[in-house]
Amino acid sequence: MKAFSVFLSALVLFVFYSVSPAAAAEKSLDLYYLDDVDYDHWAYERLERFLYADLIDGYIETEKYEEDGEEYEYSYVSIKPNNPITRAEFTKILVNAMNLSAKGKGKSFPDVKSTNWFYNYVSVASSNGIINGKTDGSFKPNDKITREEITAMIYRAFKNSIDFSATGKAFSDVSSKSFAYEAIQKTAAAGIIEGYGNGFRPYNNATRAEAITMVDRALHQEIGTAADQQVVAQIVDRNITDEMKFTEEQDFESLEALYHETTIGYYLALSLESIYMNELEEDPDTTFTIEQVGEHTIQASSVNKNFAQVRIEDLCYDVSMTTSKMSFSMTMDLSGTAYLKKSTDGKWKIYNVVFDEDIYDQGIEEALMTEID
Repeated sequence: MKAFSVFLSALVLFVFYSVSPAAAAEKSLDLYYLDDVDYDHWAYERLERFLYADLIDGYIETEKYEEDGEEYEYSYVSIKPNNPITRAEFTKILVNAMNLSAKGKGKSFPDVKSTNWFYNYVSVASSNGIINGKTDGSFKPNDKITREEITAMIYRAFKNSIDFSATGKAFSDVSSKSFAYEAIQKTAAAGIIEGYGNGFRPYNNATRAEAITMVDRALHQEIGTAADQQVVAQIVDRNITDEMKFTEEQDFESLEALYHETTIGYYLALSLESIYMNELEEDPDTTFTIEQVGEHTIQASSVNKNFAQVRIEDLCYDVSMTTSKMSFSMTMDLSGTAYLKKSTDGKWKIYNVVFDEDIYDQGIEEALMTEID
């Protein structure tokens, strides 16, 4: 779903201002367009969540096309969900998803140099007791990671924050002598991993979709705090009320600061896109009004250690605009769910908002529009 900030700010910008796109989001909106995973893919929701929350970047693809004699370029992201994932790539995802920091000095591996892109992630994971390396003392960062290796890392990473007391589940192809035997049993009983019938296929290379799904399931079993429940509700309410205030005042500097303070990833790029538009002509004969109808409510519906969901109820606005060429009015219902991720600095930020009704459909179907000759 598109964010209300884009719709509302675009209206105000079109009405009142010429805006220069000199500044840009840290990561542009087109780098959140997921191209190679359909909505009906079994892992779509989790893959989108990790992309939107900046836990993965995917593979950025760029294409060019020509129209009316002009050449244009656009970008999109491929996740390649069925591709294998390396040990270094998985370590990065796990460290980022859990917001881990170093705990003392980790192990040194001869094949992990300080100049390698994965050096810090391996060091952090090692210092937290998540990775031990191979029997020869190496880490093999570029090797494809197996399903049993991922399971062992997840079990070590979450054993102090998830209840693994359930009776272990046995798989016919997992020997009790396996280094990952306990991890596979415990994580399966907790619903973090799944097998194939009676088998687990421990030596198979894990796919990118499988790896992200396992981590996501674990993250959503960590228990959040009562304090976090209050904080996430406050963040969402501030984003709504201050966005309205700064938009009405056409205070776009404060609006940009608000977005950086309360949003992240996809929702940050989407929100900033509403400010940094191509230059638009002013229309001095335009009037624009927006007024909230009734009172909205904000309540945390799900709070884990690193992810949260907040319900927004009864958020309705009467919107009207008159220009020299047309006029319209409509009532918009922006009730929905805000999704938040805790950042590495410990602050909660919104990475997506999904409305119960598509606001653009509302605008098309419910607007009372009149063309002015």
